[in-house]
Amino acid sequence: MGPLKSAGSLSAAAFISVMLCPAAASAQDVAAFYKGKTIQIICGFAPGGGYDLYPRVLARHMGRHIPGQPNIVVQNMVGASSVRASNHVYAIAPRDGTTIAAVNQNMPMYSLLGGKSAQFDARRFAWLGTMASSNGVLFTYTTSQTKTLADAVRRETLLGGVGTNSDSHIFPTLINKLLNTKFKVINGYGGGTSEINLAIERGEVEGRGGNTWASLQSTNAIWINNKKLNYVVQIGLEKEPDLGATPLLSDLVTSDDDRKAVEVISLPTAIGYAHWMAPGIPADRFSALRKAYMDALKDPLLLQEAEKLQLLITPKSGEEIEKLMDRAFATPQPVLDRTAQLLEWTGQ
Repeated sequence: MGPLKSAGSLSAAAFISVMLCPAAASAQDVAAFYKGKTIQIICGFAPGGGYDLYPRVLARHMGRHIPGQPNIVVQNMVGASSVRASNHVYAIAPRDGTTIAAVNQNMPMYSLLGGKSAQFDARRFAWLGTMASSNGVLFTYTTSQTKTLADAVRRETLLGGVGTNSDSHIFPTLINKLLNTKFKVINGYGGGTSEINLAIERGEVEGRGGNTWASLQSTNAIWINNKKLNYVVQIGLEKEPDLGATPLLSDLVTSDDDRKAVEVISLPTAIGYAHWMAPGIPADRFSALRKAYMDALKDPLLLQEAEKLQLLITPKSGEEIEKLMDRAFATPQPVLDRTAQLLEWTGQ
């Protein structure tokens, strides 16, 4: 009877230990789940631009900070400026903590404005955080006769675009409506940044209607250093320090209604290169992933690689992104309806 009593005592002690240390038990469960697993980051763009570079850097370092140290791979899923990838992560992929979205920062706005193709509700995104955020920039190449907004009012200017849900279409479309410019977006460059860059250098188009300043610095450093670009206007909640001479769109509009529309399309620039998961992920796994995400962005090895690639790292936590989303979804419906009309998104 002695040994049986001893075993029972040990079992009771173990039980009490688990009850007193739920965090430790949870960490063990998370580690057991992720050990030997692979996490997929679904990127809504082709290789080559900022939306692809950021998750690839993240994938090389975040796994070390997740209990169980799973592998992390990036899968490119091009289509409809990230609508396809967003739909996949939200509505198709397993909700078990093995799929992360790395998609267009405009996807929450697309959902907010009633995008017809969205099989997702951005109010329910489980945000891990953002690696970096920066203003959008409408720019032309050095060979273009359009150097300023005044030039763009006088003449038609061809810009390369991905699709109607991307910044490359959204920004010039709104600017045309608000400032009477004559930008003409040539959509269909599904390869994103790299494909549009080639089109610019070949003279097919004169510039691009929307690219983040962070992406320009990392993927077009030669253009910047050789002064090949005319920065026509920047879009964001406040000016980029490096682009102080470039007008901010919100400073150029005069009516309250126009300013409200500009604020709606500027909010995604504060989201930036953010990453989210579908709702319903087990709470202990999501908590571990959210912590691992922020820990990875402080990892000296990640920061060292980002510096070599000239990738801006200015993290925001998932909680901070949630506050931005609360602000966006508190926008009055008449403002949203007008913004959708200005962007010609009604019926899309």
